[in-house]
Amino acid sequence: MLQQTQVATVIPYYNAWMTKFPTIRHLAASDIDTVNGLWKGLGYYSRAARLLSGAKKVVDELGGRLPNNAKDMESKIPGVGRYSAGAICSIAYNECVPVLDGNVHRLLSRVLALHAPPKAKQSLDILWAGATSMVEGSDRPGDLNQALIELGSTVCKVRDPSCTTCPLRQWCRAHTCQNANKITSGANDVPDIEELCSLCEPLPYPANVTSFPMKAERKKAREELDIVNVIEWRPSGNSDDRWFLLIRRPEGGLLAGLHEFPTEPDVPMTITPTAMSVIPAALLSSLLIKPPRSGVERGHSSDERSTISVPSVGPSENDKSRIVKIRPAGDVVHVFSHIRKTYRVQWVLLEGGDSSPPPLVTPNLEAKGESLPKSRSKASKASKQSNSRGKNNSMPHASSATVSQGMWVLMDDVPRANIGTGVMKVWKQVSTLWD
Repeated sequence: MLQQTQVATVIPYYNAWMTKFPTIRHLAASDIDTVNGLWKGLGYYSRAARLLSGAKKVVDELGGRLPNNAKDMESKIPGVGRYSAGAICSIAYNECVPVLDGNVHRLLSRVLALHAPPKAKQSLDILWAGATSMVEGSDRPGDLNQALIELGSTVCKVRDPSCTTCPLRQWCRAHTCQNANKITSGANDVPDIEELCSLCEPLPYPANVTSFPMKAERKKAREELDIVNVIEWRPSGNSDDRWFLLIRRPEGGLLAGLHEFPTEPDVPMTITPTAMSVIPAALLSSLLIKPPRSGVERGHSSDERSTISVPSVGPSENDKSRIVKIRPAGDVVHVFSHIRKTYRVQWVLLEGGDSSPPPLVTPNLEAKGESLPKSRSKASKASKQSNSRGKNNSMPHASSATVSQGMWVLMDDVPRANIGTGVMKVWKQVSTLWD
């Protein structure tokens, strides 16, 4: 939970988790929806999924006990890498194995004056070797590893390190380099680090402790545009019920197992309103047993843009629902570690049909935990046909959407569903149309 998350934020989540899952067997007996519900708001949901899959493997294959050594811990437990295996086994089993988190990485880069690409294999090999030499032969490897982590966190900080109080100062080559910059005579006695190390890159001048580790080159997050369709169904008559369609994401990949509104992902940035207007009906044709009738006009935002008719989808039986409104709700930006998503939101209103929400294709998959095979996106096909009739139109790519597990949720229950932070932003955005 503490990965990329502050302690103060984690504490209530941790307490709730331990209350729900006091032992690994309690966790192994749970399901992804329950786990994601407890994790909701922490982000990086793959961590929660790995905890669940790891617990199931421990109970099903390892007799309910985690391995007692780092090698087996790393190789046999999903989601446990070298750092986690070293931390767990040094603390719990007193095994002399190293840790290398961000704090220890920075600390040892300065002790060794390692000015090389920080994520390169050669750099990491050197730092892991350094961390190993620190813990080898220790009577209390868990305490030593925790001390290194705390030293990096509280003393050898990213900015303004407290070198005067650091117990490793006399062995710290970065500190030596910093002092060498202040020497006005005898500077020729200080060896040039680039001449001593074939791995290190040239140092900036003047070099100081914070010159280490070398700054990593940041990759720009790729830009993607998704069309998010907040699809609402209202029954005929005087009922005040408002139902919204949520789709469960695949069990692997980004936001695995969470729910979202029906979405056409990664469309061209130049997609037109005409192309957007055909997406809801096409998506619903794959999601509903009886696709909606045609004849709807696109609703207006405050600028009262011209209406766009949605093309026909199938015959028009009297027991079918009908799309009566499509209204744009604006853009929502949500940034992941490697993707900058723009969610272009539109509210889609369905009316008519039966007294209950339109039945979904394979509704029992939710309970079975299965996933449907991917198929060619009908939404993309419809968008392509619509765009082919006009000039300069942009369309979604042809294999983006899939037939997925879905469920209808009452309006008040949407915020409590297993949805991620980005989907919650979408919900708040579209709610402004009604507020």
